[in-house]
Amino acid sequence: MDTVAWRLPYGDSGILEFFLDILASDEEQPHGVKVQALRVTGNSCADTDQNRARVVEGKHIVSFIKHLQDMSLVPYLIPVLYNVLVDYEPAQRLASESRLSSHLITLLQSPNRAAFSPLVTYFCKILALLITQDGEVAVADSETASVLLKLAVSPDHNTDIEDFLALVSTAASYLANESFQEQLLNSKEADVFVKAFYIAHTQFDSELDDEDTAKELGQLCTSLLTTLADLTGNDAFPAHYSLESSVPQSLLKWLKEPHVILQSAACLALGNLSRSDQASTAFVQKYQAHLSLIAILSDPEIKDAQLLHSALSFLKNLAIPAQNKTLLGDLLKPVSVPRILTIDTLPQVQFSAVSLLRLLLVNCPDNVRRVVSPITAEGEGSGKHTTVHDMISLFDRSDTEPTRLEAARSVATVCRVLHTAPTEEVLSGWSSEIEKIPSRDLFYAEHDLSQVLSFLITQEKWPILKSEAWFVFALMSRSKDGAQVIAKVLAISGAMDALSYAVTGKTANDETPLIESGAPEIPPAIPEELALEPQQVDPKQKANMAKVDRENCLVLCTEVVKNGETLESEQVGRLRSLIRQGTELLGERAE
Repeated sequence: MDTVAWRLPYGDSGILEFFLDILASDEEQPHGVKVQALRVTGNSCADTDQNRARVVEGKHIVSFIKHLQDMSLVPYLIPVLYNVLVDYEPAQRLASESRLSSHLITLLQSPNRAAFSPLVTYFCKILALLITQDGEVAVADSETASVLLKLAVSPDHNTDIEDFLALVSTAASYLANESFQEQLLNSKEADVFVKAFYIAHTQFDSELDDEDTAKELGQLCTSLLTTLADLTGNDAFPAHYSLESSVPQSLLKWLKEPHVILQSAACLALGNLSRSDQASTAFVQKYQAHLSLIAILSDPEIKDAQLLHSALSFLKNLAIPAQNKTLLGDLLKPVSVPRILTIDTLPQVQFSAVSLLRLLLVNCPDNVRRVVSPITAEGEGSGKHTTVHDMISLFDRSDTEPTRLEAARSVATVCRVLHTAPTEEVLSGWSSEIEKIPSRDLFYAEHDLSQVLSFLITQEKWPILKSEAWFVFALMSRSKDGAQVIAKVLAISGAMDALSYAVTGKTANDETPLIESGAPEIPPAIPEELALEPQQVDPKQKANMAKVDRENCLVLCTEVVKNGETLESEQVGRLRSLIRQGTELLGERAE
C-alpha cells in the first residue's frame, strides 16, 4: 500500500481523528492500540500540513507529551513528534508553549535512557526546532545545555560522530542565549563544554570521509568558538572559576598542544580572562603563560593568521601591568615580535604586533634597551641595525593608518624613555670609546626619526595622541641632541603649521610675516612668572588640552631656538614669532 497516497484521505475521512482521540482519551488503552494509533498519526503527518493542522487544532501535542511518561511508548512517540513538528511552525510553537523540551530533557536524564539511545538524534532535531521559537528560552529547562553536553561527552555517544554532532550543536543553539550561558556558569558546568570543545576538535579529524558531515563539524566548531568567547567573556565567569580551577587550567594546557585551533581558542578565552591586572600578573608570574606564547610567535613555521592574532591579543592584556613588562622582554628578541613586523601579507597581525610592542615599551627602560640595542647578525658587517629601524621601516611601508600610528607612537615612546631614564643603561650598546661621543647622539645619528615623529602631529584624527607627542617633543627639546631631532621634525611638510596652530590657534598661512629684518638676535624668553615645564596631558580634561598643548609647544620653541645649533634663520624667525604670540596669549589667559 502506498502510504503517501493515503495520508490526505486518512485525515479527510476522520480516521486520523479517531486515532488521535484514542491517544487523548483518559480511559486505559491496550499498549498495542496506542502503538497502532501512533503509527497512523506519524505516517499521516509526514510531509502533510493539513493533517499536522488537525493535530495542532485539537491540541493533541499535549496528549503526546503526557504519553512520554510511558517509557515503552517513547520509541514510537519521538518519531511522531518529529513528523508533526518538522517544517510546520504552528506545531513547533504549540510544542514549545507546552514545554515539550523540558519533558525531553527529563527523559534524557532518566536511568532508562539506554532504551531509546538510538533515537538521540531525533531528540536533538526536535529540540533544535523548538529553540527557534521566541518563547522557548523562557520555558525550557535551565539545564538543557548541560544535559546535552554531558551526553555528548559520555562513552555512549562521544565516538559516534552523528550523535555527538547532534547533541553538541543543539546545546550550542541553546547556549547562544545569555540565560543558558549564565546557568552553565552558575551550576559550574563549563568543564563539560570545554571537554566537548576538545573532542570536537581532536576526535573525528581522520574519520570524515563524508563531505556533508565534515562541513557540519566545521560549522559546529565555529559556533563553539563563539560560545567559548561568550562564556569566558561573561562577567560571571571569574566569580565561579578562579584561575587555578579546571577550566582555565585546561585552556593553559591547550596553549602547549600542537593544534592550531586549540591554541587560538585558548588565546582568545584566556585573553578574556586577563582583563584585570591581578589576572594578567598571575598568568605571567604564577602560570608562565607567556612562555608558550613566546614559543608560538618565535616559530617561523606558524603562519596561521588567527593563531598569531589571538596570541598577540592575549599578550597585549598581559603587557599592561608594569610588573609584567620586563618579564615579557623576550618577546622583543628579533625572532619574535620584531619578525612579525616584517610579515606584510598579514596586515591585521602586523597591527597587533606593533601595538603589543608599544605596550611593552611604555615606562619600561629595560625593554627600550632591547629595541635600541644593535642586533648582531652572523655574517653581516658591523651595521647598527635595531628594532627601532624595523618600526620606522614598518611605518614607511604600511598603508594602513592605525599601523602607522602605532609605529609612530612606539618610536615616540622610545624617545620619551631616552630622555627620562639613565641614558648609559638604556643605550649601553652605543658607547664609543674612541671619540667619546655621547651614546644618545650616536643613536640619533643612526636613526632618521623626522618622518615617523612628524606623523603624530600632522594627523588630525586623534587630538589626544597629538598632545601626547607635543609633551614628548618638549621633553626632547631640552637637550641639544633632542632639540636637533625636533628641528628636523619641524622641517617636514605640515609640522610647522601644526606647531603654529597649537601655539596660536591659527595656521601659519593665516598670518603675515611677523619677523622683520633686523629682529633682535636674542630669542624672547618665556616670562619667569609663567615658569613652564613640559607637562603630560590628562585625557579626562579635554577642555584643558589646548592650554597644555600651547605650554608644551612654547617650551619646545624656546628650547629648540636655544639648543638647535643647525637651525636656518627662517626657522629661527618663525619660532621666535610663535614664542612671542604664545607668551602674549598665555599672559592674557592668566589675567
